[in-house]
Amino acid sequence: MAHEIDQSFLALPLRALADAALARARSLGAQHADFRLERVRSGSWRLRDAKPAGSSDTTDLGYAVRVVHGGAWGFASGVDLTRTPPPGWRGRPWRWPGCRRR
Repeated sequence: MAHEIDQSFLALPLRALADAALARARSLGAQHADFRLERVRSGSWRLRDAKPAGSSDTTDLGYAVRVVHGGAWGFASGVDLTRTPPPGWRGRPWRWPGCRRR
């Protein structure tokens, strides 16, 4: 069974965000870079004594950029879907939060 991708997800600036992230990584000399964007929808029901006590329906949207630079992996992620660098960005992949330089 084929599943269709939700049109509201396709309306996000996917290509522009990916192009900006990958171009920046390339300009800084990364040997490899990849970009991921995901939207996760979760729902839950709360029960008390086997009777409905509430429910929730949440949607989380975020991105991740992973690079290899000088033999070290770097990773950054965020939820701001503008084309500005992620928080903690200092202009070099190994200075991204959570990244180690060898």
